Amino acid sequence: MNKLFYAMYDLANSAYSIIVITFITSAYFAKQIVGDPQIGAAYWQWTAGACGIAIALSGPYLGAMADKKPKGKVNYLERFTFLCIITTCLFWFAKPNSNYILYTLFIFFISNYFYEAASIFYNSLLKKCSDENNIGKTSGFGFALGYIGCVPMILISLYLFVLPEQIPFGLDKSNFENIRFIPFIVAIWFLIFSLPMIYYFKNKISYEDNVDETPTSKKIIEIIWKNKFTATGKFLLARMIYSDALIVLIAGGGVYASGVFNYTSGELLKLAIVANIVAFIGVMIGGYLNDKYSSKNIILVCIAVLTLTVFYGSMIAQTKSEFFYNVMVISLFIGSIQSASRVMMTKLLETNDLGKGFGLFSFSGRITAFAGPLLVGTMTYMFSQRVGLLSISIFFFFGFLLMMNVKNV
Repeated sequence: MNKLFYAMYDLANSAYSIIVITFITSAYFAKQIVGDPQIGAAYWQWTAGACGIAIALSGPYLGAMADKKPKGKVNYLERFTFLCIITTCLFWFAKPNSNYILYTLFIFFISNYFYEAASIFYNSLLKKCSDENNIGKTSGFGFALGYIGCVPMILISLYLFVLPEQIPFGLDKSNFENIRFIPFIVAIWFLIFSLPMIYYFKNKISYEDNVDETPTSKKIIEIIWKNKFTATGKFLLARMIYSDALIVLIAGGGVYASGVFNYTSGELLKLAIVANIVAFIGVMIGGYLNDKYSSKNIILVCIAVLTLTVFYGSMIAQTKSEFFYNVMVISLFIGSIQSASRVMMTKLLETNDLGKGFGLFSFSGRITAFAGPLLVGTMTYMFSQRVGLLSISIFFFFGFLLMMNVKNV
């Protein structure tokens, strides 16, 4: 039962990721608000990078504050979840006009910040609903439910608000009200499926953790450094590098597909549906293999495969079909590397350090998060979206090398 309730939050928050960050809102911003897919993609990536810096700097301290109270992590999860839901609704006011560029980027920044902050506390609760023998399966099930559960929401968006000529609620398609309304659906979905998990963890799970009175800054440093890099520190360093590439793949996929291969909003949603089904299969298999072969090995295999897909998607793929099949391969592995990373961090941390530790986990994934979007945005602006995508291979390469020096857990 713990496993199911835990996974429901992945089901809830994945709607924000796939609709707002990756596919619909990002593509709408680049094409209709900015009016230039290439420039719009650069703006979107730069904003994602700025948000990454903000969450990286504040995440460890938010986690430390949550660790000081037995139910601190679930209470903070509740607050940041509701803040993300509220701010997501504000995309409605982002009209298809260049005058709304700054407004849209601001709403993206703050809603994404709340989304990422909530994820810190969600990840830190993984140990509460699993044991050492099935933590990979539990994490994988969460990601899998998120992937497959997004399909109904995507279908609702596609067949009620994108494709029909007559849009519900009298929305004006010529003013893109149908696209601007979709974040409301995301917010409702997020609320419905996050409430059961939050209630369950607040009222049904026992919390007997001892509060560590060590000063926050000292404890944060000790997690990653004790005269040399700890095992946790080495892992976070490796993840810091390969996450830069993952951020670009997740946040920039829709913009790349629309800008390079001329995917329409409807085609993007169809692509997302199939990709999520494939990702569901991939992460379920990955979760099982994680418990059998270790998180480190799963991460290394995923990095290698994703590097090849970046090269193919940027240098070789010329048609929509070729791009489609490349996305399917990415979908098989991108959930598994995220799930395995969460599992590895959970195993490396003491129970009393989970909030601070996953604050550092967010820090490692975000402190250089500006580097990936900044590099891709700049290379896109100077050359093309293809060159921009290819540039993230360098992050996968160095992340792989660093990960080789991390011990198995």
